[in-house]
Amino acid sequence: MKKGKKILLIIIAILLLSGVWFFGFFEGANWGWKAHLPSPFEKILNKEKPAEIPAGDMNIFWETWKVILQKYVNRQNLDTSKMIEGSTKGLVESLGDPYSEFLNAKENEALSQELSGEFFGVGMEISRKNNSIVVVSPLPGTPAEAAGLKPNDIILEIDKQETNDLSSQEAANLIRGPKGTTVTLTIYRPAWNEAKEIKLVRDKIVVPSLKWQMLDNNIAYLRIYSFNQPLTFDFYQAAFQIINANPEGLIIDLRNNPGGYLESVINIGGWLLQKGAVVLKEDFGNSEVKIYRANSNGLLKDIPTVVLVNEGTASASEILAGALRDDRGIKLIGIKTFGKGSVQELVSLEHDNSLKITIAKWLTPNGTIIQDNGLIPDVEIKNEEDLGSYTQINLEKDKQLGKALEMLLNSN
Repeated sequence: MKKGKKILLIIIAILLLSGVWFFGFFEGANWGWKAHLPSPFEKILNKEKPAEIPAGDMNIFWETWKVILQKYVNRQNLDTSKMIEGSTKGLVESLGDPYSEFLNAKENEALSQELSGEFFGVGMEISRKNNSIVVVSPLPGTPAEAAGLKPNDIILEIDKQETNDLSSQEAANLIRGPKGTTVTLTIYRPAWNEAKEIKLVRDKIVVPSLKWQMLDNNIAYLRIYSFNQPLTFDFYQAAFQIINANPEGLIIDLRNNPGGYLESVINIGGWLLQKGAVVLKEDFGNSEVKIYRANSNGLLKDIPTVVLVNEGTASASEILAGALRDDRGIKLIGIKTFGKGSVQELVSLEHDNSLKITIAKWLTPNGTIIQDNGLIPDVEIKNEEDLGSYTQINLEKDKQLGKALEMLLNSN
């Protein structure tokens, strides 16, 4: 009996010693592995992989980093923060999505200024399309509009710097600058035989949210320039003024509207659609679809309406146009829209950086995919010449607006 108890105690002791040895071995290996990494790794290393991501081997990254630190001829001048930022940008760029990008603190601040409706630059919305930086739309009353820039113009160079490898935000940062300074853009337009250099003088850009006025025959004309931060309040005021004018028809002009905040378009849709109507659907690509519905008063929903669109109608403005057509059968007049129908979420990161990441695609209430397709108008009509400032109405030259007015008058 005593002998058996002694054997049992020996076995327990062996197991305890083995456990201690294995624990010490693995902990030692772990610390030793860390100790042999370059010191910057100790601050950024995270062995826990994000949830729900395919397994990957980061060894090639660590090995590359170590070779740079060990062998790069100017390694004494290396800037670890720049290396990390460059690596992060490359990671996001590997997605092949022109709308997903890493923004450093400076770029993040510039984006915030743009969405607030006030910044210094030349006054145009740009994006990456077909691997090029293109003009989405020039903003009214800005140097870009005065220079004659048009939607889908390709920006080849900014002050002689090629734009091939630039994100839209990087290009925007190069174009912006102090008031009174000059930026030279090399522009290519398919209608031209060759690219042209256009010099623009930067100015303070205050992006208007909307304007409205009464036209002849008691038709209200509402132009929404951008779905920026001030729009919801400005629209609230304009909507009641339009209601008090008791118009017989409403023309909503979304031409050259580059979009903006999703919340703004939901709010505006609530005035134009009956409560509960679908404004848009978000497809997250994993059988998850989120539906946004109008939840406001619908005070403008009974006014006969038509919508003007063109190649500069993008993003949130395409959502509104698609919702009005799908739900109310409202006619779209003009030319095919830009085709920017993906959802970006701005995620705050450490040190005032951020990640703008595409999380879903927008669908109209009837399921039309906007991204890369755009919306084809019910009545396709093209203006024969450049209208100049969008702040001026010229029914003689503006064939699209003239057609909208004609259709409303014929429907009454």
